[in-house]
Amino acid sequence: MVRNMRIRTMPYRPKLVVLIIVVIIVLITNRTIFYIRSSIEDVDQAKLKTLKKLAKDESLATVNRISAKFAPFQQKQIQENFMQIEQLQDAKTSVGQPQSEKKLQPPVQYGKDSYLKYFKDTNDNDIQDSFVNLHNYGFILNNKHACNKNVLVLVLINSDPRKYKERKLIRDTWGSVRFYSGANIVPLFILAKVEDQNLQDKIVLESKTNLDIIQGNFIDSYRNLTYKCVMGLHWVQKYCNHTKFVVKVDDDTLIDIYHLVRFLLQKSPDGNVEDFLYCSIYHNQGPRRTKDDKWFVPESEYPYSKYPPYCEGFAYVMSYDVTKKLYHASREVKFYWIDDVYITGFAALKAGVFQRNMESGHGYNLLESEHLSKNVQSSMFLLAKYEHLRKNWGAAWNDIKSFHQIE
Repeated sequence: MVRNMRIRTMPYRPKLVVLIIVVIIVLITNRTIFYIRSSIEDVDQAKLKTLKKLAKDESLATVNRISAKFAPFQQKQIQENFMQIEQLQDAKTSVGQPQSEKKLQPPVQYGKDSYLKYFKDTNDNDIQDSFVNLHNYGFILNNKHACNKNVLVLVLINSDPRKYKERKLIRDTWGSVRFYSGANIVPLFILAKVEDQNLQDKIVLESKTNLDIIQGNFIDSYRNLTYKCVMGLHWVQKYCNHTKFVVKVDDDTLIDIYHLVRFLLQKSPDGNVEDFLYCSIYHNQGPRRTKDDKWFVPESEYPYSKYPPYCEGFAYVMSYDVTKKLYHASREVKFYWIDDVYITGFAALKAGVFQRNMESGHGYNLLESEHLSKNVQSSMFLLAKYEHLRKNWGAAWNDIKSFHQIE
């Protein structure tokens, strides 16, 4: 039986071997085909990369040839473009557009105390103004002996050089009162330089005739009023440092000089009053942002919403010590062209001087024809701020003299 079993199993072995061999051959064949195909694809990729590189190199060579050919023309065009830009900038500057205005304007700083940042934002370069900070004043005309006597009140009158008639009105009325109730009063007109020689010749003659003009060495203009005010303080320190009081007024202001002198004598019978800045006070005011406004201030010039408290500029009264404090404070306060804000606002704040509001009857009224006599009796200062009010000046002065029983 054993023999028979061997005979049965023998035929299966050759078939298994053949099957194994076939499988091995198939695997080897597939692997070989895979490697051959991969090699062919690698060769194709290499050829493709080579072809792309050649095309790229050829394109770059073409671009370089074109660039080299047109480079001189391109350089010339660039230079012309720059020249055009510079010409446009020069043209804008020449018509009064400063380069600084092209910059982004700083955001407005809001708040009732926003003006404090005016000091915080000041650096050493901001306080190098030749006149308002460094006080490099010279005098074209200087009546330096006008204040030789003991003086109760020096009145500094800001005046436009062209307004001779207004100065004459003052000289013929309240400016003619140089002594009252035992007190000396000295009125002086503050002017600055003019470019019209004929006008300057007239001013020189006017000064020789009246001995009441101080003329500074800077151009007289509306935006230089701060220079005028600081120059007035400068003159006081140098030539009239023994006065008890200084009053600053504009040339459109009529003063009841008798009322003023009596008030100052009551305020300072011994001449020892200090820290006295007396005026009609503006509170919580800010810059005008309307472009056609006379006092327009752009945000680039003053990026704060409020001013400090300050005096209305038609008239304010200072004790001598206040003039000295304001004068020295101006060295550390950067220039601002609105003189009332600068002197009685910023400089006063820097000096630690506080305004005192005018009492009832010490404010001002306009020189209106209607109720003129009544207005005269209720005001220390009267304003002819509009041209048509000038015609009432003489009548108002006569009413003032009559009220004080002055012949």
